[in-house]
Amino acid sequence: MCSNILSMVLGDEPALPDHSENPAVSIIVPCYKVTAYVADALDSIRAQTFRNFETIVVNDGCPDTEGLERVLAPYSSEIVYIRQENRGVASARNAAIRAARAPIVALLDPDDLWEPDYLEAQIALLQSHPEVDVVYPDAVMFGDTRWQGDKFSDHFPLSADVTFENLVSERCIVFGPATIRRDALLRVGLYDTAAGIAEDRDLCIRMVKAGSKFLLNPKPVYRYRLMRPGSISSDSVVLGQSVLRAYQKVLNSCALTSEEWQWVDAAIRRKTAEIDLTLGKKALYAGDYREASRRLKAASRVIHGNYKLRAAIFMVQVWPGLLSAYIHRRYPTESSYVR
Repeated sequence: MCSNILSMVLGDEPALPDHSENPAVSIIVPCYKVTAYVADALDSIRAQTFRNFETIVVNDGCPDTEGLERVLAPYSSEIVYIRQENRGVASARNAAIRAARAPIVALLDPDDLWEPDYLEAQIALLQSHPEVDVVYPDAVMFGDTRWQGDKFSDHFPLSADVTFENLVSERCIVFGPATIRRDALLRVGLYDTAAGIAEDRDLCIRMVKAGSKFLLNPKPVYRYRLMRPGSISSDSVVLGQSVLRAYQKVLNSCALTSEEWQWVDAAIRRKTAEIDLTLGKKALYAGDYREASRRLKAASRVIHGNYKLRAAIFMVQVWPGLLSAYIHRRYPTESSYVR
Protein backbone atom coordinates (compact mmCIF):
# COMPACT_ATOMS: atom_id res chain seq x y z
CA MET A 1 0.00 0.00 0.00
CA CYS A 2 1.26 3.43 -0.95
CA SER A 3 4.59 1.98 -2.08
CA ASN A 4 6.10 5.26 -3.21
CA ILE A 5 5.69 6.87 0.22
CA LEU A 6 8.90 6.78 2.21
CA SER A 7 8.43 4.45 5.21
CA MET A 8 10.58 3.55 8.15
CA VAL A 9 10.27 2.03 11.60
CA LEU A 10 11.38 4.19 14.52
CA GLY A 11 14.95 3.35 15.39
CA ASP A 12 16.11 2.85 11.80
CA GLU A 13 18.06 5.56 10.03
CA PRO A 14 15.64 7.52 7.81
CA ALA A 15 16.32 7.48 4.09
CA LEU A 16 15.28 11.02 3.19
CA PRO A 17 14.34 12.31 -0.27
CA ASP A 18 17.12 13.76 -2.37
CA HIS A 19 16.31 17.46 -2.75
CA SER A 20 18.56 19.93 -4.54
CA GLU A 21 18.33 22.48 -1.73
CA ASN A 22 18.10 22.17 2.01
CA PRO A 23 14.67 23.01 3.45
CA ALA A 24 14.35 26.02 5.72
CA VAL A 25 11.51 24.43 7.69
CA SER A 26 10.54 20.87 8.60
CA ILE A 27 6.77 20.57 9.04
CA ILE A 28 5.76 17.85 11.49
CA VAL A 29 2.37 16.12 11.27
CA PRO A 30 1.81 13.25 13.77
CA CYS A 31 -1.11 10.99 12.86
CA TYR A 32 -3.32 8.76 14.99
CA LYS A 33 -7.01 8.19 14.25
CA VAL A 34 -7.15 11.24 11.98
CA THR A 35 -7.69 9.65 8.57
CA ALA A 36 -10.84 11.74 8.01
CA TYR A 37 -8.99 15.03 8.60
CA VAL A 38 -5.39 14.76 7.45
CA ALA A 39 -5.98 15.53 3.76
CA ASP A 40 -7.36 18.95 4.71
CA ALA A 41 -4.29 19.59 6.86
CA LEU A 42 -1.96 18.62 4.00
CA ASP A 43 -3.92 20.77 1.58
CA SER A 44 -3.36 23.73 3.89
CA ILE A 45 0.36 22.98 3.68
CA ARG A 46 0.13 22.87 -0.12
CA ALA A 47 -1.42 26.35 -0.04
CA GLN A 48 1.48 27.98 1.87
CA THR A 49 2.97 31.13 0.36
CA PHE A 50 6.36 30.22 1.92
CA ARG A 51 7.61 27.25 -0.10
CA ASN A 52 11.02 26.15 1.20
CA PHE A 53 10.00 23.27 3.46
CA GLU A 54 9.77 19.52 3.89
CA THR A 55 6.76 17.76 5.39
CA ILE A 56 7.24 14.81 7.74
CA VAL A 57 4.13 12.71 8.45
CA VAL A 58 4.40 10.21 11.31
CA ASN A 59 1.98 7.29 11.45
CA ASP A 60 1.91 6.66 15.20
CA GLY A 61 0.54 3.13 15.04
CA CYS A 62 -2.71 4.27 13.45
CA PRO A 63 -5.29 1.45 13.74
CA ASP A 64 -6.53 2.16 10.20
CA THR A 65 -3.12 2.41 8.57
CA GLU A 66 -4.44 1.11 5.27
CA GLY A 67 -7.01 3.90 5.12
CA LEU A 68 -4.48 6.51 6.23
CA GLU A 69 -1.99 5.47 3.56
CA ARG A 70 -4.74 5.53 0.93
CA VAL A 71 -5.43 9.16 1.87
CA LEU A 72 -1.71 9.98 1.87
CA ALA A 73 -1.06 8.43 -1.57
CA PRO A 74 -1.79 11.63 -3.58
CA TYR A 75 0.77 13.46 -1.41
CA SER A 76 3.47 10.78 -1.66
CA SER A 77 5.96 12.89 -3.61
CA GLU A 78 5.57 15.76 -1.11
CA ILE A 79 6.08 14.04 2.23
CA VAL A 80 8.53 12.05 4.28
CA TYR A 81 6.52 9.20 5.82
CA ILE A 82 7.58 7.61 9.10
CA ARG A 83 5.73 4.61 10.50
CA GLN A 84 6.09 3.48 14.10
CA GLU A 85 4.21 1.56 16.76
CA ASN A 86 1.76 3.61 18.79
CA ARG A 87 3.76 5.55 21.39
CA GLY A 88 1.85 8.83 21.61
CA VAL A 89 2.12 12.26 20.06
CA ALA A 90 5.31 13.17 21.97
CA SER A 91 7.13 10.14 20.58
CA ALA A 92 5.79 10.80 17.08
CA ARG A 93 7.00 14.40 17.16
CA ASN A 94 10.38 13.30 18.50
CA ALA A 95 10.78 10.84 15.63
CA ALA A 96 10.08 13.60 13.13
CA ILE A 97 12.37 16.11 14.86
CA ARG A 98 15.24 13.60 14.74
CA ALA A 99 14.61 13.01 11.04
CA ALA A 100 14.21 16.71 10.23
CA ARG A 101 16.79 18.35 7.99
CA ALA A 102 15.79 21.96 8.59
CA PRO A 103 16.93 24.25 11.45
CA ILE A 104 13.30 25.16 12.20
CA VAL A 105 10.37 22.85 12.85
CA ALA A 106 6.72 23.83 12.45
CA LEU A 107 4.07 21.77 14.24
CA LEU A 108 0.71 21.08 12.62
CA ASP A 109 -1.78 18.75 14.26
CA PRO A 110 -3.43 16.64 11.56
CA ASP A 111 -7.00 17.67 12.41
CA ASP A 112 -6.11 21.38 12.26
CA LEU A 113 -5.37 23.79 9.42
CA TRP A 114 -2.98 26.59 8.53
CA GLU A 115 -3.89 29.84 6.87
CA PRO A 116 -1.89 30.28 3.62
CA ASP A 117 0.46 32.82 5.22
CA TYR A 118 1.16 30.76 8.36
CA LEU A 119 4.75 29.84 7.54
CA GLU A 120 5.51 33.22 5.97
CA ALA A 121 4.39 35.05 9.11
CA GLN A 122 6.04 32.68 11.58
CA ILE A 123 9.39 32.50 9.78
CA ALA A 124 9.51 36.28 9.35
CA LEU A 125 9.22 36.70 13.12
CA LEU A 126 11.97 34.17 13.81
CA GLN A 127 14.23 35.85 11.27
CA SER A 128 13.65 39.31 12.72
CA HIS A 129 14.13 38.06 16.32
CA PRO A 130 17.23 35.87 16.36
CA GLU A 131 17.13 35.72 20.16
CA VAL A 132 13.74 33.94 20.04
CA ASP A 133 13.46 30.14 19.95
CA VAL A 134 9.67 29.73 19.80
CA VAL A 135 7.04 31.69 17.89
CA TYR A 136 3.50 30.67 18.82
CA PRO A 137 0.44 31.96 16.96
CA ASP A 138 -3.05 32.95 17.86
CA ALA A 139 -5.68 30.68 16.33
CA VAL A 140 -9.30 30.65 15.19
CA MET A 141 -11.32 27.80 16.69
CA PHE A 142 -13.72 25.62 14.74
CA GLY A 143 -15.44 22.26 15.00
CA ASP A 144 -18.13 21.00 17.36
CA THR A 145 -17.79 23.85 19.83
CA ARG A 146 -19.74 26.81 21.12
CA TRP A 147 -16.54 28.78 20.51
CA GLN A 148 -16.82 28.37 16.72
CA GLY A 149 -15.14 31.37 15.07
CA ASP A 150 -13.65 32.73 18.31
CA LYS A 151 -9.94 33.33 18.63
CA PHE A 152 -7.90 31.24 21.05
CA SER A 153 -6.89 34.50 22.75
CA ASP A 154 -10.56 35.30 23.42
CA HIS A 155 -10.60 32.52 26.02
CA PHE A 156 -6.97 31.85 26.99
CA PRO A 157 -4.24 34.32 28.06
CA LEU A 158 -1.73 34.45 25.23
CA SER A 159 -0.34 37.93 25.74
CA ALA A 160 1.53 37.64 29.06
CA ASP A 161 5.29 37.29 29.06
CA VAL A 162 6.30 33.64 28.82
CA THR A 163 8.11 33.24 32.12
CA PHE A 164 8.32 30.32 34.52
CA GLU A 165 5.93 32.02 36.94
CA ASN A 166 3.39 32.89 34.25
CA LEU A 167 3.45 29.39 32.78
CA VAL A 168 2.87 27.50 36.03
CA SER A 169 0.29 30.03 37.24
CA GLU A 170 -1.44 29.76 33.82
CA ARG A 171 -1.40 33.51 33.36
CA CYS A 172 0.13 32.64 30.01
CA ILE A 173 -0.80 29.71 27.77
CA VAL A 174 1.57 28.93 24.90
CA PHE A 175 -0.43 27.59 21.98
CA GLY A 176 1.18 24.19 21.44
CA PRO A 177 1.48 23.85 17.65
CA ALA A 178 4.24 26.43 17.34
CA THR A 179 7.29 27.12 15.17
CA ILE A 180 10.51 26.25 17.00
CA ARG A 181 14.25 26.25 16.41
CA ARG A 182 15.33 22.61 16.25
CA ASP A 183 18.52 23.09 18.25
CA ALA A 184 16.51 24.54 21.16
CA LEU A 185 14.41 21.37 21.21
CA LEU A 186 17.50 19.18 21.14
CA ARG A 187 19.04 21.11 24.06
CA VAL A 188 16.17 20.16 26.38
CA GLY A 189 15.94 16.55 25.20
CA LEU A 190 12.85 16.92 22.96
CA TYR A 191 9.35 16.03 24.20
CA ASP A 192 8.88 13.92 27.32
CA THR A 193 7.04 10.79 26.18
CA ALA A 194 5.78 10.27 29.76
CA ALA A 195 4.05 13.67 29.89
CA GLY A 196 0.73 12.43 28.52
CA ILE A 197 -1.36 15.09 26.79
CA ALA A 198 0.43 17.85 28.71
CA GLU A 199 3.49 17.38 26.51
CA ASP A 200 3.36 21.00 25.30
CA ARG A 201 3.11 22.44 28.83
CA ASP A 202 5.98 20.24 30.01
CA LEU A 203 8.16 21.24 27.06
CA CYS A 204 7.53 24.96 27.50
CA ILE A 205 8.41 24.86 31.19
CA ARG A 206 11.67 23.03 30.49
CA MET A 207 12.56 25.39 27.64
CA VAL A 208 11.93 28.48 29.76
CA LYS A 209 14.08 27.04 32.55
CA ALA A 210 16.80 26.43 29.95
CA GLY A 211 16.69 30.07 28.86
CA SER A 212 14.64 29.88 25.66
CA LYS A 213 12.73 32.99 24.59
CA PHE A 214 9.15 32.89 23.32
CA LEU A 215 7.31 35.33 21.05
CA LEU A 216 3.58 35.60 20.35
CA ASN A 217 2.39 36.07 16.80
CA PRO A 218 -0.91 37.89 17.46
CA LYS A 219 -2.19 37.16 13.96
CA PRO A 220 -4.58 34.13 14.01
CA VAL A 221 -2.84 32.18 11.26
CA TYR A 222 -3.74 28.76 12.73
CA ARG A 223 -7.16 27.08 12.67
CA TYR A 224 -7.69 24.92 15.75
CA ARG A 225 -10.34 22.18 15.76
CA LEU A 226 -12.07 21.72 19.13
CA MET A 227 -14.05 18.76 20.45
CA ARG A 228 -13.22 16.26 17.73
CA PRO A 229 -15.01 13.00 18.65
CA GLY A 230 -12.53 10.60 20.22
CA SER A 231 -9.93 13.28 20.90
CA ILE A 232 -8.39 12.72 24.32
CA SER A 233 -7.55 16.43 24.61
CA SER A 234 -11.28 17.13 24.99
CA ASP A 235 -11.27 15.27 28.35
CA SER A 236 -10.56 17.98 30.92
CA VAL A 237 -9.90 15.47 33.72
CA VAL A 238 -7.29 13.55 31.72
CA LEU A 239 -5.68 16.83 30.66
CA GLY A 240 -5.69 18.13 34.24
CA GLN A 241 -4.10 14.94 35.55
CA SER A 242 -1.38 15.18 32.88
CA VAL A 243 -0.70 18.79 33.86
CA LEU A 244 -0.48 17.74 37.51
CA ARG A 245 2.16 15.14 36.61
CA ALA A 246 4.09 17.80 34.71
CA TYR A 247 4.05 20.12 37.73
CA GLN A 248 5.08 17.32 40.08
CA LYS A 249 7.95 16.50 37.73
CA VAL A 250 9.10 20.12 37.95
CA LEU A 251 9.19 19.87 41.75
CA ASN A 252 11.14 16.62 41.61
CA SER A 253 13.60 17.27 38.80
CA CYS A 254 14.21 21.02 38.41
CA ALA A 255 16.49 23.21 40.49
CA LEU A 256 13.99 25.70 41.91
CA THR A 257 14.29 28.75 44.09
CA SER A 258 12.01 28.86 47.14
CA GLU A 259 9.77 31.31 45.29
CA GLU A 260 9.54 29.04 42.23
CA TRP A 261 8.73 26.08 44.50
CA GLN A 262 5.84 28.07 45.98
CA TRP A 263 4.51 28.92 42.51
CA VAL A 264 4.50 25.25 41.48
CA ASP A 265 2.99 24.12 44.78
CA ALA A 266 0.17 26.66 44.37
CA ALA A 267 -0.35 25.48 40.78
CA ILE A 268 -0.68 21.87 41.96
CA ARG A 269 -3.28 22.80 44.56
CA ARG A 270 -5.21 24.89 42.02
CA LYS A 271 -5.19 22.18 39.35
CA THR A 272 -6.21 19.52 41.89
CA ALA A 273 -9.19 21.70 42.86
CA GLU A 274 -10.19 22.11 39.21
CA ILE A 275 -10.17 18.33 38.77
CA ASP A 276 -12.20 17.87 41.98
CA LEU A 277 -14.74 20.39 40.71
CA THR A 278 -15.12 18.59 37.37
CA LEU A 279 -15.38 15.16 38.99
CA GLY A 280 -17.85 16.54 41.52
CA LYS A 281 -20.08 17.84 38.73
CA LYS A 282 -19.82 14.51 36.92
CA ALA A 283 -20.84 12.66 40.10
CA LEU A 284 -23.70 15.05 40.69
CA TYR A 285 -25.01 14.54 37.17
CA ALA A 286 -24.77 10.76 37.64
CA GLY A 287 -26.68 10.92 40.93
CA ASP A 288 -23.73 9.91 43.13
CA TYR A 289 -24.41 12.55 45.78
CA ARG A 290 -21.88 11.33 48.34
CA GLU A 291 -19.01 11.51 45.83
CA ALA A 292 -20.31 14.83 44.52
CA SER A 293 -20.34 16.31 48.03
CA ARG A 294 -16.82 15.04 48.75
CA ARG A 295 -15.35 16.40 45.51
CA LEU A 296 -17.13 19.76 45.64
CA LYS A 297 -16.07 20.35 49.26
CA ALA A 298 -12.45 19.55 48.34
CA ALA A 299 -12.61 22.03 45.47
CA SER A 300 -14.11 24.73 47.69
CA ARG A 301 -11.11 24.61 50.02
CA VAL A 302 -9.01 26.09 47.22
CA ILE A 303 -11.54 27.84 44.97
CA HIS A 304 -12.81 30.75 47.07
CA GLY A 305 -15.60 33.21 46.32
CA ASN A 306 -17.55 30.92 43.96
CA TYR A 307 -21.16 31.31 45.11
CA LYS A 308 -22.43 28.68 42.65
CA LEU A 309 -20.05 26.14 44.16
CA ARG A 310 -21.17 27.00 47.71
CA ALA A 311 -24.81 26.76 46.66
CA ALA A 312 -24.24 23.38 44.99
CA ILE A 313 -22.60 22.01 48.16
CA PHE A 314 -25.55 23.19 50.24
CA MET A 315 -28.14 21.79 47.83
CA VAL A 316 -26.44 18.41 47.40
CA GLN A 317 -26.56 17.98 51.18
CA VAL A 318 -30.11 19.24 51.75
CA TRP A 319 -32.12 18.73 48.53
CA PRO A 320 -30.01 16.58 46.20
CA GLY A 321 -32.98 15.27 44.22
CA LEU A 322 -34.29 18.78 43.54
CA LEU A 323 -30.83 19.93 42.44
CA SER A 324 -30.43 16.91 40.18
CA ALA A 325 -33.82 17.48 38.55
CA TYR A 326 -32.95 21.12 37.87
CA ILE A 327 -29.56 20.23 36.38
CA HIS A 328 -30.95 17.53 34.09
CA ARG A 329 -33.74 19.80 32.90
CA ARG A 330 -31.33 22.62 32.05
CA TYR A 331 -28.45 20.49 30.74
CA PRO A 332 -29.51 17.58 28.50
CA THR A 333 -26.06 15.92 28.55
CA GLU A 334 -23.27 15.55 31.09
CA SER A 335 -20.78 17.30 28.82
CA SER A 336 -23.03 20.36 28.45
CA TYR A 337 -23.20 20.61 32.26
CA VAL A 338 -19.59 19.85 33.10
CA ARG A 339 -18.00 22.21 30.60
